Order: sequence, then structure tokens, then C-alpha cells
Amino acid sequence: MSFAVAVGVFGLVGVHPTEGRAEAAGFGPVAPVLDLPVPPKLLMTPETAEPATTTTVPVATTTTTAPPPVETTTTTAPPPPPPPTTAPPKPRPASSGRDAQAQVEAIADSTGWNWRAAGVRFAMGYHPSDCCHWGVYEAARSIIWIGPSAFGDQHRLRYVVLHELAHAWQYRQNRFREIIADYTRWGFTSIAPALEAGADCLATIWGARRGHYWNCPAEAQALAVRRLGGDWR
Repeated sequence: MSFAVAVGVFGLVGVHPTEGRAEAAGFGPVAPVLDLPVPPKLLMTPETAEPATTTTVPVATTTTTAPPPVETTTTTAPPPPPPPTTAPPKPRPASSGRDAQAQVEAIADSTGWNWRAAGVRFAMGYHPSDCCHWGVYEAARSIIWIGPSAFGDQHRLRYVVLHELAHAWQYRQNRFREIIADYTRWGFTSIAPALEAGADCLATIWGARRGHYWNCPAEAQALAVRRLGGDWR
């Protein structure tokens, strides 16, 4: 049975010895990685946040006694205008079905990476064995699961799709040693944190507003652009 690593926990799941060393191009030698952790079988974006609790405080009231009536001259005023019509809230985008699938695939297509040719597929819904993350990349079957909670707003949806698609790209490169070496300088020294940092950088390059795990700096973005172009020197 496959095992899962929740993104954000950064736990390591098993190691196996590897040979060789990785050097990030243009940045000098990096410390050799003697044991390369096995890449996670599942990579996930955060779970749905708990709803906020609202407490209602009763409002104190006061009674004012009106003064005795006095003779006045009155002018009949026109009736007050009707209150403005409040537009109904916009419906949330569909999180399942053809419309949701088309929306997600359009975001993926905007990256310019031919994910279809790479064998990647999208599924609408929470991962069957690990609810309720915004998104999950299932490496064993190359399936990206987009949960209903990812459709909370357009910026979140775009980030989730691009972040999980970045994981698919990382696994297709099969250069986990180099990915660790790339992000060690920013403190991501093992496989799970390095994959998340790299995925946030790729998502930023592809048009996400902001990463969840870190705000990828310009230097790291430039490095990620080189990797996207196939330069692993």
C-alpha cells in the first residue's frame, strides 16, 4: 500500500543510498548528498481551513421619553427612496464536472508545458485515501487531484493547479539530487522541502500570485527558469 507525506509536514519517508554528487550551475560545489530520501508518493497542498466561530453579543437598548407635543408647521416630505437592490452573491465556480475539468486544464495549458504528452492527468475531487487537501499529486499514477476546496477563489485554484503540475514536472525530470542541491542555499536541505520550494518557484513563474510554502525570491526564480529550459549544469 502506498504511503503519503502531507505537504507542510516535511517528514522523510525512507532512504536509499545513491552515488555521485550534484552541483548547481554557476553556484560552486554543494555538499554531497550521501543518502537521497525516496521522493514522496503523494505531494499535497494544504487542507481546508477550519470555519471561524462567531459569537453574537446582544446590543443594549435605551428608552427615550418623547417631550410633550408643541404646535409646529409641517411640510409633507416625499417618501424615502427604496433601498438599493443588493446583488445576490456570485455563485462559486463548479468544482466538479466538465466545466471544472476544462477550467483546470486551461490553467495547466497556460504553462506551455505539454503535460498531456508527459502522461499527466487531472481528476476532480479529493484524493480517495487522503481527504481533504486542496490538491494532491499522486506520483505512482501521474494523477493530479484537485479538491473542491481549491475552487474557493480563482487565485487559489490557479496556485493549486500550477503547484501540483510543477510536482509532475519535477518527477518527469527525475533529478531529485539536483533539486535538493538547488534549494539547499535557502535552507531546503532534504527532498520533501526542496520539492515544495521548487514547486512554488515554478508556480510563480507560471503565473501564480504567491506561493504557500515560501515567497520564491528572484534569484531562485532565475534558477528555476534555467531548469525549465533544460539547463541542469
